[in-house]
Amino acid sequence: MPKLIPQWLWPSLTLSSQPPADSPQHQWLQNQRDKVNQGSWSAQSDVALEEARRLFDAEQERRRGADSKAGLYLAAITALMPILATILPSLWGENISKTLAGTLLVIFICALIYLMRAGFWALQTIKTSATAQLGAGDIADSFSSNKPEEQLVKQLLRAVIYNYNGTNQKISCIKMTHEYLLRSFFCFVVFLAVRAVWPVAAWTFIHIHNEIVIPLMSCLQ
Repeated sequence: MPKLIPQWLWPSLTLSSQPPADSPQHQWLQNQRDKVNQGSWSAQSDVALEEARRLFDAEQERRRGADSKAGLYLAAITALMPILATILPSLWGENISKTLAGTLLVIFICALIYLMRAGFWALQTIKTSATAQLGAGDIADSFSSNKPEEQLVKQLLRAVIYNYNGTNQKISCIKMTHEYLLRSFFCFVVFLAVRAVWPVAAWTFIHIHNEIVIPLMSCLQ
């Protein structure tokens, strides 16, 4: 069924806690788990442990980066709301035409809706989600085995694979926040442009109508 609202106007994204069992993403993750469980790094355990730590830290940094951006965006949106509230009274002044006021109000509402939607996706980004961390028990179990470094490598890589879906969802949510913030910014630019250009455009239209159209119509009659 085709979507009624195009993506460029209203971006949408469906989030799922876990990918379906028959999806390519689920099969890829399962394939990664199988490779980790069946892998052997006894010969180069130091190198494998270093790379596993690097991957684990990189995945944690991706998660923290998305949460940090979402927090900044939420703070900015919250601070912007009182400022935007001061714009509304100016739309109903006695010296402003009803057509201009209506046009500006529609653009302002669109910008506000986009801004609120950006706040929603920022909240989705920082929402608590399941994540795998290595605890003291995991490390103790690793060093109780015959190959402690290899077991620790597997523990780290399994945690990385488990965290892929949650981290990717956070990245997707912060990208949606960007999309709606961009559209809100564009609406505010249009709002300011219309407000600045409208008087000149109205004067030009009236001047052309009085100086050209009316004399021309008189000549034709």
